[in-house]
Amino acid sequence: MTVASAAQYVGISLRLNYSPERLFLKSEIESAAKEVAGIHADLDGVIATIDPSEWARAALATGGPWPAARLASQWVENYTPWQSGASPWAPVTMTRALDHANGPHDFLERCARIPTGSERVRIDRFDTPNGPRFEVYLAGTDFTAGPNNPWWVGANAEMLASGASRSISAAESALEHAGVTGTTPIVLTGHSQGGAIALALAGSGRYEVEAVFTIGTPAGVVDSPDNVPIINVVHTEDPVPALGGDIRGTKGTTWIVHTEPRLTGTDAHLAVNYQDSLRRLEILRDPRLIALENRLHIDSPGTAMWFRATLAGD
Repeated sequence: MTVASAAQYVGISLRLNYSPERLFLKSEIESAAKEVAGIHADLDGVIATIDPSEWARAALATGGPWPAARLASQWVENYTPWQSGASPWAPVTMTRALDHANGPHDFLERCARIPTGSERVRIDRFDTPNGPRFEVYLAGTDFTAGPNNPWWVGANAEMLASGASRSISAAESALEHAGVTGTTPIVLTGHSQGGAIALALAGSGRYEVEAVFTIGTPAGVVDSPDNVPIINVVHTEDPVPALGGDIRGTKGTTWIVHTEPRLTGTDAHLAVNYQDSLRRLEILRDPRLIALENRLHIDSPGTAMWFRATLAGD
């Protein structure tokens, strides 16, 4: 609007006092106004980027630099060898519980609570005057695990091929164990495969999901719900989100950011490296994100629970 107004002002000035310099300036401002309009069309409700100077790269499909990754995921969708091995139910074991967990204030705090190691699910329960509320944190693929672990690499293939996986089943088992029902509010946060699980749980319609936060997630792998606030953050250098295809085809708001300092490949995918990007995102003070975080904040203390999952019979 400001650039367009400036062009209009210069146009009026031209009629009053013509000069070649003003004509050139008007042309330059009008050109800039068109570029800004194009940028706004890309960003509005779909894509946001921390550095406006990088808008052209942010406007690309998430998998733009990684076409081979999407081709591989398409092959898996059609020829996956793991689909028939999916477990219909993956029980979990609560490994530990910690009292007096505080509610997270923002996306960054949620990201920091995503578990690592053999425990792939953390669930925080808060007892409020309106009943229990839950914050759920889901880890990504455990690349060191074998088929007896629901979070092994083959679970991604199951999800790509059918929209269901043993890791989704394990997450559902953890939710049941923690006391989550179809009417208790939950917020889901996940990294990589964990983010896809979060979107699948939200899209199932079986839970009262208040919001979904994902980092480094191939969001297009599963169908996302229309009526749930969704915030995705992906690194341009991260090849994993490309497995879900064009980020424009997903629902919610996606922030495409660069790693700082610049990383590539698996380093750009690590959850710990997404935390720095989320710090920069919080500094921007985006009003929509702030409003969502404030609405979800819980003041009452809670209990944190960690879960490890194995397949039935193991």
